[in-house]
Amino acid sequence: MLQLMLVLVALSPVVLLVGLVKPGWILFWMKEPDRLWASSVGLIMFMLTFTVYSEMRVKHKLGVEATDHRRGPPEHQNELQLDRLR
Repeated sequence: MLQLMLVLVALSPVVLLVGLVKPGWILFWMKEPDRLWASSVGLIMFMLTFTVYSEMRVKHKLGVEATDHRRGPPEHQNELQLDRLR
């Protein structure tokens, strides 16, 4: 699935450029295709595939166990630690 998304991410700029030059090739089902629709299809395809690809690659933190325990509880994080300076 990851390779498929990578191929679609690489293919979407090609769809955008071909749609700008020859919009009839991308929008073959329309009677009068125009460059605005072809560029919209290419940009939306790029945004969707890049988002899905990056979501597949990033490891997300899982709830409470992924928080940084060195900082302490949230209510003490914003307090000044003035007694350590003496």
